[in-house]
Amino acid sequence: MIDAIDVDIYGRSVAFLVEITPEEFDRFYYDNVERITDEEYRDIRKDILNEKEVGGVTWTLDSGMYLVYLRDGRSDKFVPHEILHVCNCILYDAGVTYDRTAEPWAYLVGWMTDKYYRKYCDWIDKVEKNNKKKKK
Repeated sequence: MIDAIDVDIYGRSVAFLVEITPEEFDRFYYDNVERITDEEYRDIRKDILNEKEVGGVTWTLDSGMYLVYLRDGRSDKFVPHEILHVCNCILYDAGVTYDRTAEPWAYLVGWMTDKYYRKYCDWIDKVEKNNKKKKK
């Protein structure tokens, strides 16, 4: 799944690369070449393909684009972990200060998690429907 979530209140967009192949990442790069430097592309590709099998990574690119990679889009460990990272980046870059209530973080993490799982579930449904059609 390659999809984006726009965080309009902060004027930001987060690209999610979930369960993708190296070839899919290459296509994503070529579609976004004006937003990803060659060095960022090489570093991200290396992280995605590394031998340690990274479960998830979040990047803030020089262009201001946020990029989240998840090896397993259902992971109870990595999905919330990376969503917290990207929400932290968004709020930090927006100058939001942290206090004891952490309300901006709580709201944004909850909102982002909801948006993410809606997109992920829609994608899974489409994949399953396509697989059923291929079997017929």
